[in-house]
Amino acid sequence: MRTVAITLAALWPCLLVACAAETDDSVEGSRAELHGGDWCDRVFELEHQIDVGEGVRLHVAEKVSVRSFAAWPRRAIVLLPPTLATNDIYRADVAGDRSYDAMERLALAGYIVLAPTYEGYGESSQPEDGSTVTAERLLWQIGELVEWIRVHRGAPQVDLMGMSIGSSLAVALGGELSPIDPDHVGRIVLTSHVYESVTPFFEAVFFSPEIRALLESAPDGYILTEPFNYFALLDHVEPEVLDWASLALPGRYATGPTLEGFDLPVFEASYGRAPALQVWGDEDPVTPLSDAEQFQAEYGGPSELHVVAGGGHSLVLEPVRDELWSEVLAFLDEGRHPVPTLGCPE
Repeated sequence: MRTVAITLAALWPCLLVACAAETDDSVEGSRAELHGGDWCDRVFELEHQIDVGEGVRLHVAEKVSVRSFAAWPRRAIVLLPPTLATNDIYRADVAGDRSYDAMERLALAGYIVLAPTYEGYGESSQPEDGSTVTAERLLWQIGELVEWIRVHRGAPQVDLMGMSIGSSLAVALGGELSPIDPDHVGRIVLTSHVYESVTPFFEAVFFSPEIRALLESAPDGYILTEPFNYFALLDHVEPEVLDWASLALPGRYATGPTLEGFDLPVFEASYGRAPALQVWGDEDPVTPLSDAEQFQAEYGGPSELHVVAGGGHSLVLEPVRDELWSEVLAFLDEGRHPVPTLGCPE
């Protein structure tokens, strides 16, 4: 029986790709890759173009492992990127070190992990005017993705984890203003979160009237970013991460999601309902402690704040990432059935 279970677990991600490509009109161009050697550490990576309505297709990366197959009820999580980044930020390929790959960590822990690239970014649909990609528009698109996951991956609820605007979207999707049934969202994790205020440094350098005017006047609502645009957000990462980011992050981006940050809050905390964990680094150059505390005070559901000593703004890519993931997995696993080990080391 154990041999049969192992065989099915190994084949399941491949069957997902085949079924998506052949029977689901909402998915185009699915493709898969295999990472890892021993079956316990084997991770399947899939990529899709998922139709979320109104002619918009989002490029969505997906990672699963044999533990993802073993978990019951099925566990799924969506990782929501920050502004001016694609889903690559959650599958960082840094000098062969798999510990930077957020999707892989969660897949090995028993989750079906999906990360979208927003409309107007990367390989997702490109509207004629990038300034039309508002937070409200992203909200219903990610809501459609959550519903797609529930139907096609069999997860009764979908957890959410965000960075920056991704955290704001997670708050709204799990709350009273959600475009979907908020009970379809399980738990939410907030990182790099900005609620109502930023540090004086960040406001002077990035939230200035001049920067806003530059974004609002960008031709067709798109801007081209350069490596230096990200350095302040990555001031706590190691050199090899900075090398990776300098190649992976710069690109052409719709201005709409970035412009949302000039009129905070993106979504009111009081409407949030899903159990939330906010993780904040005490050396964050963007978000002050007062902002994290204000969010905690105003949030409409159960919420907790975890402070990471020595953490900056991009915790998933920093030396403190192991502490981050220890807290995240403990929070996500709370009250849920343990994932069977299938003979793999815990």
